[in-house]
Amino acid sequence: MEKSLTQLNALLKKNKTVFLVLPWVIYALYLIALASPQFESQSQLIVKSSEGGSSFDPSSLLMAAGVPGGSNGSDSKLVEAYIKSADMINYLDETIQLSEHYKSESADMFSRLSSSFKQEELYAYYLEHVDVNVDSASSVITLRTRAFDSEFAQLINKTIVEKAEDFINNINNNLAKSKLTFAKGEHEIVEQKLQQAKSELLSFQSRYNVLDPTAEGVAFQQIAFSLEATLAQKKAELSTMSTMMSNVAPEIVNIKREISALQKEVEKQKERISTTENGGAELSVSELMAQYSNLQVQLQLAIQAYSSSLITLENARVEAYQKLQHLVTVESSTLPDDNAYPTVVYNLVLFAVALLLIYGIVRIIVATIREL
Repeated sequence: MEKSLTQLNALLKKNKTVFLVLPWVIYALYLIALASPQFESQSQLIVKSSEGGSSFDPSSLLMAAGVPGGSNGSDSKLVEAYIKSADMINYLDETIQLSEHYKSESADMFSRLSSSFKQEELYAYYLEHVDVNVDSASSVITLRTRAFDSEFAQLINKTIVEKAEDFINNINNNLAKSKLTFAKGEHEIVEQKLQQAKSELLSFQSRYNVLDPTAEGVAFQQIAFSLEATLAQKKAELSTMSTMMSNVAPEIVNIKREISALQKEVEKQKERISTTENGGAELSVSELMAQYSNLQVQLQLAIQAYSSSLITLENARVEAYQKLQHLVTVESSTLPDDNAYPTVVYNLVLFAVALLLIYGIVRIIVATIREL
C-alpha cells in the first residue's frame, strides 16, 4: 500500500505538466477552435397600470416616496414565472422552432441540444439559455436570450416579449372586465326591482282610484270633524231655542232639519272613512293607508338600493380602468454584434484554477494517507 502511494506521489510530481497543462491546452483549443459562438439579445420590460380615478390608494403614496409597490413587484414576478414556464417553451417551439435551432448540426456537440432530447432536457436547456432578472427596487424585468445566431437570439427575445405582453394584458384585462360585468349584472337586478316597485305603486293607485290615501284620509277626517262640530253647535242652539219656543215654531223646525241633514252627512263621511269600494272589494281607509305605506317603503328602499348600486357600478368602472395593466418595453430586443459566449479568458482562468485545486487536493490526500 505504502509502495503504491509512493509511486503515485512520484507520478504526480513527474508528470505535473501532463496533469495540469495538457487538459488546459485541450480545453483552450476547444474554446478557441471548436466551441460554437453564442449571441445574447437583451431587453428590459416593466408592468405599468393605467392611472385615473379619484379613489384613495395608499400604495401611490409609497411609490411617490420611492418605496416600490407590492403589486408591481408581484406582477413582474408573474411575468418572470411565465417566461420560465413550459407553456412559453411550447409556444416558442411552435412559432419559431426553438428546439430545431438549439439542436442544429452547425453547433458543436458539447453546446447543442441532443437530437433525441426529452421534454425535460429541452426545459433545462432553455433555462440555461434564457435569463430573467427582476430588479427589486424598480421592478424592471431584464430578459437575456442566447442563441447560435445573433438574429435568432433577437427573434427569441422579441417573441418572448410579445407573448408575455399578451399574457399579462389578457390576465388583468379579463379580470377587470369580469368585475365590471358582475357589477353591471347586479345593477340591472336592482334596477328591475326599482321598476317593479314603481309599477306596484302605480297599479295600487289605479286600482283603488287614489293618489295618496294618507292625504285623502286626513281630508275625510277633517271634513267629518268639521261637520260634527257644526252638528254639536246646532244641537246646542236647538236646546236653547226649545226653552223659549214651541216645537212647531218655524225656527225649531228649520234647525231640526239642519241637524238631520248634518247627521246624515256625518254618517256618510264616517262610512267613506271606514270602507272604500272597488269592484266589489271593500277596504277601510286605514287599510289603504297601510298598504300604500308599505308600497312607498318598498319604493324608497328600491331607490336607495339603486343609488347605492349606481355608485358601486361607477366605482367598479373606475377600479377596472385602474387595474388595467400593460407590459411596457423599456429597452427593445437588441441585435448583438459579437458573441457573448463562450468567454474564453474567463473560462480558461477558471479551468486553470480548478485544475490546480484538484491537483493540490490529490497531493494532500496522498500525503495524508502516507502519514497514517
